[in-house]
Amino acid sequence: MSDWESMAEEIERRTDRVLSELDERWGDHERREPLQYGPSPVDPDGPPASVAEQLETMAGIASVYVFYTDERRETVLVYNPGGGWEPPGGRIEPDQTPEETARAEAREETGAEIELTELVYTRRVEYTWASGHSVALPLAQFAGHRTDGRLQVEREGNTHPAVSRAHPGLSRGTGLFDAETLPELRRDTERVASLLNEPPEWNPDGDHSSV
Repeated sequence: MSDWESMAEEIERRTDRVLSELDERWGDHERREPLQYGPSPVDPDGPPASVAEQLETMAGIASVYVFYTDERRETVLVYNPGGGWEPPGGRIEPDQTPEETARAEAREETGAEIELTELVYTRRVEYTWASGHSVALPLAQFAGHRTDGRLQVEREGNTHPAVSRAHPGLSRGTGLFDAETLPELRRDTERVASLLNEPPEWNPDGDHSSV
């Protein structure tokens, strides 16, 4: 067995553990088929030389459907520099739980402090490097509502043509949408639309917000 195969197996065991811990904290939720992801132009062509370096580069993905109030009548989306609206989210850092990543990404990308109310689904991400090496990482999609903070727009003079046409001078726009104005998202459009105006599935006896 090659060094990379050994590392990939160790990372997959970690992924199994992360997903199992999410099950324990949140209970029943949708489990989706693995997602193929990569290679990314911002990452090296080949895989890192150690498990620690892999996790430092990418340890998984977490994102959150942010609803402006707990009644879920409006959702907060970000306009990605690559083009298109999507829920805030990003790569999990090795010392973070998926919950911590989801809250941090929402804060950084929208300015909103959020309370997570639901784990909508989990899946594995089959991340592939340009060299062809692949590794299984965890993905967690949450829902939550804003508890504090003000929505913000990042201005960094991004020159990506898709962004420049729709949002001149913006690297990441923030939008607030209801069921009638919800745009086509880069992912999960139907799921977000179905959640708008539905009662939140929040268990007041659970304490996920401190995870």
